[in-house]
Amino acid sequence: MNQLGQLPFAEKVAVVTGAGRGIGAATALRLARGGAKIGVIDLQEELAEETVQSIRAAGGDAIGLKCNVAVAEEVENAINKVASHFGRLDILVNNAGVLRDNLLFKMSEEDWDVVMNVHLKGSFLCSRAAQTYMVQQRYGKIVNISSGSALGNR
Repeated sequence: MNQLGQLPFAEKVAVVTGAGRGIGAATALRLARGGAKIGVIDLQEELAEETVQSIRAAGGDAIGLKCNVAVAEEVENAINKVASHFGRLDILVNNAGVLRDNLLFKMSEEDWDVVMNVHLKGSFLCSRAAQTYMVQQRYGKIVNISSGSALGNR
């Protein structure tokens, strides 16, 4: 609660990608505890539903959606479903990520494409879809999350 006794995300709707486990699930739960309604997006539908159940058990409201963030049509459908279900979209947390860590000369082109498609293209596609609603509302927040790998490994 803030100084006025209100939940910081009351009346807000958030989408969190890669929210089936780890940082994404924790972020979704934290936003829900702050009063936000949550669209839980994950490549694995079962994991998304587990996060939804955790949010509901804590008294929050959430829906889970299976979505590959690297596929434009899936992203647009997922974002539209969340906005339609809750009536708006205020916050997007681009958290989905994959780990294909290797020395560059050992990395396959396929692994490179997967990393670029999920991390960069996925963030672009989700932001583009969410921004449509945010511009209409004249309000919105987009948070992009990166791992420590962004600072470099090996």
